[in-house]
Amino acid sequence: MKRNDISIDQIKEFNERGFLILRELFGPQEIEDIKESFELLWDISQTLNQTTKEINGAHFVFDKGDLNRIVWCGAVENKLLKYARDERITRPVSQLLGTNKLNQIINQAHFKMPGQKVAFKWHQDSEHRRYGTEMWKDVNGEGSYVQTILAIDEMLPENGPLLCIPHSHKLGHLDLQNNNEWLSRVDEMEKVEVVMQPGDLVLFGPYTVHSSQVNQSDSPRRILINGFAYPGANSRVYPGAGKGVEIEI
Repeated sequence: MKRNDISIDQIKEFNERGFLILRELFGPQEIEDIKESFELLWDISQTLNQTTKEINGAHFVFDKGDLNRIVWCGAVENKLLKYARDERITRPVSQLLGTNKLNQIINQAHFKMPGQKVAFKWHQDSEHRRYGTEMWKDVNGEGSYVQTILAIDEMLPENGPLLCIPHSHKLGHLDLQNNNEWLSRVDEMEKVEVVMQPGDLVLFGPYTVHSSQVNQSDSPRRILINGFAYPGANSRVYPGAGKGVEIEI
């Protein structure tokens, strides 16, 4: 094994459950450094009068008055791209995708602040990648995409944690936007609350069904999301990233 590699058992867990949690990947000082960037981004967002706006290549997105996300946040706070491309993240992604070249298309700061109503309904990332259109090609036959979420604050049951439905990825693309029959059965399904400490990372593929609810606590719940495609999979133009930034591992 090379430095920052995950084990065969961890790869098997990812392939079986549809997601994998890596604990204590980044240390307290690194998380504090990332928090500084998040606080600067938040301060910028509060000057925008709850209006979606692009600033220097970063897309500040508001929904019903709340800051929903900052797309390609590293365009404003470049060190967030540095952390995104750290081999503690990119080597496991490379192993899971089966390629030493990655195409980064996602670099997002997500904020769930106390009192806000930010939530994300049940979905698969394959919807956002435009599965089934000319914008997306499944090159490796396994979805060709891995999403990573780095916990900046504690992720706890009361503050809107990520919820995953284990094994759901084995069903492939479900077109959940138009699949009310499947969604009607979600309440009966096993769900996992992804509880994490700052510095923990969760990885999952494009077919894993997941959601998150409103933060009901009095503390922030912030995460840094980075997504990587297999080369040749994506043809969609993303804010800041264009058709993606190639990274060689």
